[in-house]
Amino acid sequence: MKNNVKRRINTRKILSRVLILAGVLLIAIPAVITYFNTKRNNDVIDEFLRQSEAAASNIHPLEDVEVEAFYIPPELSHAETPADTTAAPEATAEDEPVEDEPAEEEPSATPAPAKKPGMSKEEMQRRTKGVLLIPKIDVKMLIMDGVDDDTLRVAAGRLPYTDDLDEVGNCVLAGHRSFTFGKYLNRLNELEIGDKITVQTKEKTLNYTIYKKFIIEPDDFSIIEKNDTDKILTVFTCDPPGIGSHRLVVQATQDE
Repeated sequence: MKNNVKRRINTRKILSRVLILAGVLLIAIPAVITYFNTKRNNDVIDEFLRQSEAAASNIHPLEDVEVEAFYIPPELSHAETPADTTAAPEATAEDEPVEDEPAEEEPSATPAPAKKPGMSKEEMQRRTKGVLLIPKIDVKMLIMDGVDDDTLRVAAGRLPYTDDLDEVGNCVLAGHRSFTFGKYLNRLNELEIGDKITVQTKEKTLNYTIYKKFIIEPDDFSIIEKNDTDKILTVFTCDPPGIGSHRLVVQATQDE
């Protein structure tokens, strides 16, 4: 009888301990998973910040002599140039110069325009939304929103109204093709179908596989066409180098 009672007590103790352990595990496991997920995300963010800082440090803004004029039509850039509607004043007899009394030329008081300062490292880091990495052609470029001249001198610019990175749709990036071999998108022509492109954002690493490469006219807007099923990355630049009469385009789909 006593042995049976002892066995019941021991069984209850063991069961109690098992239940307590199970309760601790139920509390601990989610906390552990959260910890590792948070650590992973922080590691990705830290790596992005290191890459963007390193990329920003190594960026030397392009000068006029280094790139072909990269005209992006307003339909693509969403920029509007206001028309000059001011009519030129009509000439009158009083405005005509008198031949025997030439006007004295006054010295110009307007100083020569100063060279516009480049984008600061702090602004570059603030505006950077990712880093474009193409190992095959040694590309490491910042990604920013906008395709204005200041942006394209330091980064690949996302066309304003195209889809964002890691979204179903078509994210379109424009980039200069420097005359200097290997600088910016100078070697984009070396890419082939099947080659890889990586974009590092603050949240994750996005891997893409190139599926199309082609040449278009500067006013061909087909590259901004929407996509309702895949996450497409479109990268384009001037072609050929030194002439820039066309646009070289590569398109890649995001890997699962």
